[in-house]
Amino acid sequence: MGHTLTEQKHFKTIKEMKATYFMAAAMTMASCGSDEAANEVQDTPVEARISAGVDSQKATDTRAIDQTWSGNESIGVMVISSTSGMADLYKNVKYDITSQKGTSANFSPATAGQGIVFQNTDETVTFAAYCPYQASAAANELPGTAGKITGAATQDQTTQAKQEAFDYLFASGATASKGSPSVTFTGVDYAFKHKMACLILILKTSVADGFTAEQVKDGIYTLSGLKHTGTFDVTNGTAEATGAVVSDWNITANYHTDAPNIADGRTYSMILYPQNLSGTGAALAFNANIGGQNYQNTDLINPNLEAGKSYTYTITMKKTGLEISGCTIAPWEVGEAGKDGDAIMK
Repeated sequence: MGHTLTEQKHFKTIKEMKATYFMAAAMTMASCGSDEAANEVQDTPVEARISAGVDSQKATDTRAIDQTWSGNESIGVMVISSTSGMADLYKNVKYDITSQKGTSANFSPATAGQGIVFQNTDETVTFAAYCPYQASAAANELPGTAGKITGAATQDQTTQAKQEAFDYLFASGATASKGSPSVTFTGVDYAFKHKMACLILILKTSVADGFTAEQVKDGIYTLSGLKHTGTFDVTNGTAEATGAVVSDWNITANYHTDAPNIADGRTYSMILYPQNLSGTGAALAFNANIGGQNYQNTDLINPNLEAGKSYTYTITMKKTGLEISGCTIAPWEVGEAGKDGDAIMK
């Protein structure tokens, strides 16, 4: 039996209503699923990604060879500003270098899954970091005493690797967030900077009245008047000399580079704790023993060794004595001019 025209229109209206209802229900379910997914993404922890550069000014080939990381570094990373309590959780998290390019390198947590994690979507977090890493009991504890460690002694500098053990670096101020989790310690303001001082001695010989290249090569060289022990504060990057002054530090076997012709120079680059040697009676005593004869200067090598600066002295060894040309203070940073003079034969 057929339906009247009025009945057909009624059934069509019911079908349209059902279709509209199911479409609305489907949209509501999709919307709920989308909100749940968004909430799930928002609640998912995001791990910080660490990259770092060494300040492009260099005084020696430790830590940054031609301004690049050497490739085996571990750094300690800490949160220094956070509203969600991250600063209490992350005070000394170890990150190992994973890849490098130029002055910048990427770092990953030393222990997988134990890196710094963002939880709060809205906050911007501020970070600091230092190198080389110093172990602590846990990632939420500072090493040493409130972050101040007893630094490595600087007397053994026979290899670059040994120098790197006390070539302390520090970086601070880099920011990141959950939405932008890359922590980049790069650029003028945030790159790692040297916190020790560097003393560079260039030994040369005079063509007219000096020694042969072999005599210079076989010489014995000592330096007196430096403190070789100190502390390093990982929270602010302050390195400080402590302990007693050391006499007759034999630097002969220290890491050095020779010019193609040794007569043109042997260079010793030494990493030291900052210390002021510019005061009265504070100069270093340099002694060269060549062929059994001592040549000494006691008053012209007198730098104020400041953090992040390198101090270069050229010492020309003559049979009549030592001629000191210096000091040139260069980046790391530029500083005061030096003195020239001749040393008497002892």
